[in-house]
Amino acid sequence: MPKIEGDLAEALTRLHNYFEQKGIPFALIGALVPAILLSPEIGMRETRDADHVIKLASWAEWETVIADLAQLGFMRGRGEQEHRLYYRIAEIDIIPYGITSGPDEVLIWRKSGNEMNLTGFSQVFEHAVLTEIVKGLTLPVIPLWLFAVLKILAYLDRKFPRDLRDLVYVLEHYESLGNGARRFEVVGAADGVTYEIAGAHLLGTDIRAKVSSKALSMVRDFLAEITDEYHNVINAVLREEPSLASDRRRTCVYQLIQACRLGLRD
Repeated sequence: MPKIEGDLAEALTRLHNYFEQKGIPFALIGALVPAILLSPEIGMRETRDADHVIKLASWAEWETVIADLAQLGFMRGRGEQEHRLYYRIAEIDIIPYGITSGPDEVLIWRKSGNEMNLTGFSQVFEHAVLTEIVKGLTLPVIPLWLFAVLKILAYLDRKFPRDLRDLVYVLEHYESLGNGARRFEVVGAADGVTYEIAGAHLLGTDIRAKVSSKALSMVRDFLAEITDEYHNVINAVLREEPSLASDRRRTCVYQLIQACRLGLRD
């Protein structure tokens, strides 16, 4: 498990206790997910933030939640980030799912008018698995395949390069724990798939089998646009990885993406 302590651990505990007490469905969806589900030996970027999605039916419920959390020591962020809360130095993003204030699966924030595409979020509560985060604290955590889907959709929505960095991290390390048995099953069975990129192929296979048709179409279209090693997406990934950037790394990232595309269409 990642080293979760101090303000972040306390914030997660308070959120868990509050949501449980109020009967509000919730799940952890952010950058902590791969840090929790993959071995810390692999390495992961440090984060002091924890993104949650909660299921609500109205903006009135949302305001009640925010007011209650303020009583527990959380502070609202300033500016247009209406989903951002702080608990001392810990950053907490909370996304309400189920509030229909705009087009299907698009959340329109009331104050800023900013839009957030929530495609894929309907599957969060179905697939989240109770996972021990720190000793004595168990939270619902989405699986890595759904994390990858949400990262792609988030990038399409907001164009933050860090979403691509997190995506490539999962492409590279998917099904790498234990003896990697699933990876060995793919090698040789799919054209050009080596052990190193077999995890990315399996990620595509799992996404195809489990994600909604709308989200699947969006993921396929996004990856289909990456047709060479010098595509803007790959350039953005390499800028996020300055210590790894090289021609070899560029080729590796491209091969991971192509292996995932192959898994998506098999």
